[in-house]
Amino acid sequence: MYEFITFNSYGYGRMKRKLILTMKLTVLLLMTCLMQVSATGFSQNKITLSEKKASLKKVLKEISRQSGFDLIFVSDAVKLARPVDINVKKVSLEEALKQTFNNQPLVVYAIEGQSVIVKDKKISPVLLNQLPETSVIEVKGKVLDETGRGVPGATVKVKGSRQGVVTDNNGQFILKGLDENAILQVSYLGYITQEVQLNGQNQVTVKLQADLGQLSEVVVVGYGTQKKVNLTGAVSVVKGEDLENRPVVNATQSLQGIAPGLNVSVAGNTKPGQSFNLNIRGAGNLSGGDGPFVLVDGMAMSLSDVNPNDIESVSILKDAAASAIYGARAPYGVILVTTKKGKAERTTISYSSNAGLTSPLLLPKMANSYDFATYFNAATFNATGSKQYSEDKLALLQQYIKDPRGMNIFPEANDNFYSNWENTANGVANTDWFAFHYKPYALRQSHNISASGGSKNTQFFVSGAYYNEGGTMRYADINYDRYNLNASISSQLTSWVKLKLNTKFTQSAYKSPFTAFENLFFHNLARMRPNVSPYDLNGNFSEMSNVPYLQSGSSDVTKETTLAILPGLELEPVKNWKIMADFNLLKKDLNQDVLKLPGLIYGIDGTPKFVNRSEYNIPLLGGYARNMAATNYFSPNVYTSYNFTLNEDHNFSAMIGFQQELNEFKALSSSVQDLISPTRPGLSLATRNQTTTEERTHWGTQGFFGRFNYNYKSKYLVEINGRYDGSSRFASGSRWGFFPSFSLGYNIAQEKFMESLKEHISLLKLRGSYGFLGNQSGAGLYSYAQSMRITVPGPSGAGGPWYFQNGREGYIKAPDPFNPLITWEKVQNGNIGLDFEALKGRLSGSIDVYQRSTKDMLGPSLDIADMFGGIPPKSNNANLRTRGWELSLNWRDKLDNGIQYSIGVMLSDNKSVVTKYQNPTYSDPAGNGWYEGKQVGEIWGYRASGLIQTAEEAAAFNKLNHSFLSPVNWVPGDVKYLDLNGDGKINNGSNVLGDMGDKTIIGSTNPRYAYSFNGAIQWKGISVSALFQGIGKRDYAPGSGEVYFWGAGALAQVTVFKQHLDYWTPQNTDAYYPNPYAAPAGSIGTFTNKTQQVSDRYMQNAAYLRLKNATISYSLPEQWIKKVKLSKVNVFVTGENLFTITKLAKMLDPETILGSVESGKIYPLSRVYALGINIGL
Repeated sequence: MYEFITFNSYGYGRMKRKLILTMKLTVLLLMTCLMQVSATGFSQNKITLSEKKASLKKVLKEISRQSGFDLIFVSDAVKLARPVDINVKKVSLEEALKQTFNNQPLVVYAIEGQSVIVKDKKISPVLLNQLPETSVIEVKGKVLDETGRGVPGATVKVKGSRQGVVTDNNGQFILKGLDENAILQVSYLGYITQEVQLNGQNQVTVKLQADLGQLSEVVVVGYGTQKKVNLTGAVSVVKGEDLENRPVVNATQSLQGIAPGLNVSVAGNTKPGQSFNLNIRGAGNLSGGDGPFVLVDGMAMSLSDVNPNDIESVSILKDAAASAIYGARAPYGVILVTTKKGKAERTTISYSSNAGLTSPLLLPKMANSYDFATYFNAATFNATGSKQYSEDKLALLQQYIKDPRGMNIFPEANDNFYSNWENTANGVANTDWFAFHYKPYALRQSHNISASGGSKNTQFFVSGAYYNEGGTMRYADINYDRYNLNASISSQLTSWVKLKLNTKFTQSAYKSPFTAFENLFFHNLARMRPNVSPYDLNGNFSEMSNVPYLQSGSSDVTKETTLAILPGLELEPVKNWKIMADFNLLKKDLNQDVLKLPGLIYGIDGTPKFVNRSEYNIPLLGGYARNMAATNYFSPNVYTSYNFTLNEDHNFSAMIGFQQELNEFKALSSSVQDLISPTRPGLSLATRNQTTTEERTHWGTQGFFGRFNYNYKSKYLVEINGRYDGSSRFASGSRWGFFPSFSLGYNIAQEKFMESLKEHISLLKLRGSYGFLGNQSGAGLYSYAQSMRITVPGPSGAGGPWYFQNGREGYIKAPDPFNPLITWEKVQNGNIGLDFEALKGRLSGSIDVYQRSTKDMLGPSLDIADMFGGIPPKSNNANLRTRGWELSLNWRDKLDNGIQYSIGVMLSDNKSVVTKYQNPTYSDPAGNGWYEGKQVGEIWGYRASGLIQTAEEAAAFNKLNHSFLSPVNWVPGDVKYLDLNGDGKINNGSNVLGDMGDKTIIGSTNPRYAYSFNGAIQWKGISVSALFQGIGKRDYAPGSGEVYFWGAGALAQVTVFKQHLDYWTPQNTDAYYPNPYAAPAGSIGTFTNKTQQVSDRYMQNAAYLRLKNATISYSLPEQWIKKVKLSKVNVFVTGENLFTITKLAKMLDPETILGSVESGKIYPLSRVYALGINIGL
């Protein structure tokens, strides 16, 4: 980039500034509009040049091309220059220019910003004063705090360069070789960064002012920003730096434990690439659609599509005052994500990376084969009076455990062993199937690179990221990849017109050998017998090992692509009046290819055979499916705001706007069976069961919104929000709703009677809010209208073969009953809070108490006669109330020795109760029956007084009528349930509230007292931080048949972990577990109903404390890294999910038990260790 400009001496200063400004603006606009920002700072380009007797102009032109610096010639001095001899290789710009001008008596140069100015030495003194001076000075200085004490460890940098130092123990510093007009930037934790213009001074003293946090912090809110001190809503803010460098798959995980009231939980699986569920302030309704509304730079999109390193800040809006501006989309809170943007400064480039190992956080330890057989013999004997493992077999197992060499692992083998051994005692081995299928670790890596910068009028930011995580299963090829691209430009075209463009691209790919049997694989893994070897007699993997299915070539490859384009226009025709228009477009595509191939095993004679398990749904001749889905979302937003001040004390602002959303979704799924070629699968290359299904839906909303703010000296605060929303989910007569909110704030610290305490209390703000919001998510897209379904004809259709020879013919089903009056669920939200900041910003915090009532929830209609023949539609007739509180405390300080530290504590709690529900008989309160007064999460069960120890005690218990549970008599070792109502029976009465027999509420799955605490300490470039997160109270009640907890049950459910060995026997009467029972699936309930009822004896305490993250980092001293032209080098070691403290049974993870199949039969949560580096150019 270069341009030659010749100036006359007249008007040089004015023309110079205009031309430089025009040139920089043009260059930056071209660069950023094309999104092709160079990844290398200009000043870092190395010059290689060899010329003899070349003109100065030619040499400088080549230097300009290689360095990227602009050339400006003052007068025609270049014509008087001598020829240049130069021979340099990979030198800096400064060195190249020094050699170029080494023998030029009439011409000199100066570097200003991104320009090299060439001038005549004979130019007049007046014009020389207008040009940047090249003289340098040495500056000595001292940095003081507000009390006049020296500040050790403060950072002093030269603005616009990489030069800088850190103050010594007395707060003193020395900088050499500075331009006498340089600007110094002085920063220190807890203080406002200050800039000092030298103006030729070589002695400076800088007195820092305390950063009173909330008094100056600006927070992103709906359709704008506000000073945190003026907020009247409940808003938590997370800084992007708190999310960076965490070894997590996406931002949903890194938010856990960061903000009070924000609940982050496992979403049913923890496989690579899996996102977590988000919830704000507990249950919002009974349908589960109570997640927050997530917006990224104003665009509604998934948080999992955002690179955590691109996040500048996250605002969590929790009450009506904060979220009412989003109306029907935000009844249960809003998460506003703001990504990084460019700044008016030189181009900077950053690179960060972390790579490491991921390992299963918790794997159950299986009992060895002898202990398993002994346990299983006891279980079968207790149920059937016989044992499955003979004494000879037990002896063989003992011998194998001691020394397996030379032993026959299949003494009962025959050519059909692969299909006849699953539920038998055959085999001699000692296999821990979890240790067999899981490897100790897998590799993961994350890389991020970004460039940002700009001029006063145009700024840009561009970044790219790559994340990869492998699976920890030994024989399953599991892999997750994600690519992120993010680019933004903001350009002030005129004094009142500003253009913005933000684009985001994400592509992820998940690959695994599981097709439709992922959950079933983990289910089968837990029920494999340890006395069976994973290998056959010839050393091949046996069918029972499941490896033939994992390595058959079956695959599920799912690719998701998201493209978001966010153009925007901002006008300011007069001061403080802004008009904004955003046009958000989102395109999301999903493509899934599923190839199902049977497993290949070998008989005893080596004959190959293809096999398939019925539960895995793998056709013997293979199958193939292709699923495609596309979402197109468009949302224009147009809004205008105006703010003004009267008499310097009365501050007003108002905003009104319009938003519209249109979401279109379409999906196409096709599948075939009996592939012609398993290596070339295709929808047209199969011979059987070719099926195709299609889905097309759309929905839309329109909304008019407004906000009014007033504050008097930031002491008395008022905010009013309102939104008028319409949704396509409801009929025209019920489509629109108005949702207002009102909030007040009172900053007591601004009162005159508090002036004497201002040094100690800078903020003491009482705030309150109340408002109404609407919820549309509980209603179906077309639930207000009648619809008729068409079934597919033929044996593969929805009707199935039934009893017709060639399958049922296609037909149109009569429409289901519908309710055209379905409308909004209405959410009333009240909040009272207190924000405070004291001790010069060192102590800060907030307390909130809230109540949220969801009214007119969709619930069941009145019962109708069975002869009606249809399911009654839902109607708006249920209410739910949630009450809770939140506490957040933060302390940050520095010590005289330069140590900086911070501590944060967060605690929150809530409970939800149904206040209205259409259940006039109050039936089934312990099951799926909601009723007025029911608390969300309540657990009904029996009280127990331990295990029966003697025959006499058993006889006494058997006098009770226990036939409701089991007709079989209780024996020693069974659970002794209490007859709470004294009616001589053990049952649940008539199963209605008020007559539940001996069942009562014994616990709750609702997480209570969610907490976290974090700490960080920094000293001389070394930083240590930790984040602990947990739940203070939560219950888990294992139900009948949950073999992860109970152990073996049905003959095919043979899970036995080491914990299960503590079962009752006459020799172990103080056991934790009752009698084990094992019997065929059809009769096992007769026995396990005596021991596996939900009861307080086996209620699990699912509270936990987990070290979620710990990081140790070191920033290399600036005097080291500036030698290699770097501005920052930080190396760190970090870990995720490092240890857990819980009283839960050791085979269960407290984060996965309530969201997974049978409390743990899933891909396990991961522990991560990683090394990383951050580099700044």
